[in-house]
Amino acid sequence: MENPLPLPVWFKAVLCFCFSLVLAAAMPASKARCEGDPWYSDLRGHWAEEIIYVLWQEGVTDGFLYTWGGKTTPYFFPDSDCTRAQLTVLLAKVFGLTPISPASPSYPDVPKSYTIYPGKPAWRWIEAALAAGLSSVPAGHYFYPDNGISRQDAVDLLIRCLDLYEYALSMPDSEVRSLLQAFGDGMNTRHDRRHSMACAIKFGIIQGYDDRTIRPETVLLRCQAAAIVYRSCLIRATASLDVFSPDGDDVDDTVKFSLIYLKNRGISNWNMAVEDASGGIVRTFNPGGNPGSPPATITWDGTNAQGKTVPAGKYYYQAWVRDRNNRQFFSVKKPLDVEIHSLSGSVSPASCRDDQTLTVKAYTTPSAKSVTASFADGNTRHLSPSSDRRTWTLQLVMGPFLPAGPQQVSLTAEFAKVSRQITLSFTRVENLWISPSLSPNPAGPGQILEALCVASSNVGAVTASLFGSVINLSKSGGLWQGISAVPLECSQGDYPVVFTGYSGNRQVSATIYLTVDTSKLAKLVFTLTR
Repeated sequence: MENPLPLPVWFKAVLCFCFSLVLAAAMPASKARCEGDPWYSDLRGHWAEEIIYVLWQEGVTDGFLYTWGGKTTPYFFPDSDCTRAQLTVLLAKVFGLTPISPASPSYPDVPKSYTIYPGKPAWRWIEAALAAGLSSVPAGHYFYPDNGISRQDAVDLLIRCLDLYEYALSMPDSEVRSLLQAFGDGMNTRHDRRHSMACAIKFGIIQGYDDRTIRPETVLLRCQAAAIVYRSCLIRATASLDVFSPDGDDVDDTVKFSLIYLKNRGISNWNMAVEDASGGIVRTFNPGGNPGSPPATITWDGTNAQGKTVPAGKYYYQAWVRDRNNRQFFSVKKPLDVEIHSLSGSVSPASCRDDQTLTVKAYTTPSAKSVTASFADGNTRHLSPSSDRRTWTLQLVMGPFLPAGPQQVSLTAEFAKVSRQITLSFTRVENLWISPSLSPNPAGPGQILEALCVASSNVGAVTASLFGSVINLSKSGGLWQGISAVPLECSQGDYPVVFTGYSGNRQVSATIYLTVDTSKLAKLVFTLTR
């Protein structure tokens, strides 16, 4: 048999801080001790005796008080099944909830008169647990308070109480299967409990039995439930943020850890550490081992022991205490993400000619909500994200919408709470060109010539200079055209024809040569006619 969840068992218990403040302001404080239970007569020599004794000292246990002949004998029934209501009440008391009394019961099978033992009212505690999120049963459904709670249901409740439920749900299905399949019966876990069970395995809350089983459907005993709670409550740590970003922008630059521990345990020493994903400790908070109890809160600015900001990544934090009997107890390890918001980028080509494609790349850490690019034309363009929203791309055909010469593009990345901006540079090269031709060529004296010119889109006028005169070409579609003629008296030879394209105050010229052929005239025979 597992004992009942083997040491060391790591637990992390967290309550919503804001919610507890509201409850504390709205309701009177509860008693430190449960309704005067004497010490239980059936625990002598039981393996869980000391565990239950510590919880009894804290005033959070409930037992059965049997009265006969004017004498009351208390029983804990450690080896009896733990019911759903008993575990819920125990957790509510350990986590410091204040009982609440809504106008009507939230569960149809948990009336206001409900008790877990005679004289031990439980309705208000169960309502407090539901309000604080310590119940996996929604209001209006049947709670089945007297049913024994299975290990998988108890684990699910603990994961919720320990503020690990959202993390459990975020675990990839492949990781969940891998963790469960490490045990012979792991996949027997009910489908809606698998993420919680896998999370408990990952963080050492469940280590299983010697035969490599976890027995998810087995009902938890009261002594096992007490052991679970005992080991989770000697020291509890919670971070104010699951993700923080110590990057100096005054937004979530620090994270605050709240430490809660049992006062009756007689704490002699404590410490807390943050370790990286490989298990290396990057920071401790009582490095000198100074004696005494832990502080109520610890603030971390994301620096390591050398005072340098740790790189972005996954980290884990854990607190521990040592009691006066030199026994050490740990909180559960819990993940904490460090994000350093950054934006970098590139532009290519560095010199982009008109009609070329300019490619703008942006790289964000972590994933960004959006990335935009602002150019000199005043328009803001959105970059397209990759699947992980960390690589962003914009492609733009260059043209006269931007002035020629050096340019800047301003990139802005929007994250959940902050933004980052960088400026990149490139040069727009105005692509001014013409490609002229003549038809026909060669041509004879007196023959009609057609001047043709293909030009870049930014050319606004084209002229052709030939035989001492200039003609203006007209644009039809994408082609500039003009008509001229070879002079009759033109002698044989090659004559330059200069084409000029105009774009604003810029121009470009190209020269081609027209070959004038007079040989056909020499072969003509003139006949006089009357």
